[in-house]
Amino acid sequence: MIIGGRFIGDAPYFVAHVRSPQFQGLVWLLADTGASRTTLLDRDVRLLGIPAQALEPALLPLIGIGGSVRSFVLRNVELTFASDEGDVVLQQDLWVVQHDLDRLPPEEVSRILRLPSVMGRDLINRFHFVCDYQAGTVNLERR
Repeated sequence: MIIGGRFIGDAPYFVAHVRSPQFQGLVWLLADTGASRTTLLDRDVRLLGIPAQALEPALLPLIGIGGSVRSFVLRNVELTFASDEGDVVLQQDLWVVQHDLDRLPPEEVSRILRLPSVMGRDLINRFHFVCDYQAGTVNLERR
């Protein structure tokens, strides 16, 4: 079974349909082996219309290159990926980060809203991850 991704520019992405009782929609996830958790960022939180009451405060903040941010958990979100053998449906906790956009200058807000959501090792490690830019191949495989 192979879930095919694609390169956007030189970065590997996978598209997932995410669904919970409060929201659903498509998200492009940047495959990021440096990220420990699969995380939705501000733009996708807005696009999906995730209500504040669906967000459970995380016990620990997420820390990235830009520092720590407010972090939340969405429990048991259904992720559906298309594969060569049909849909693959997974239950996964997702992390959500929210920047305080009201307190930032417009150019910073614009930059933050361009950041993609990421597929972290918590999801990547459930598969054999193939990322070969020269061959144009990016896949998640189960053997």
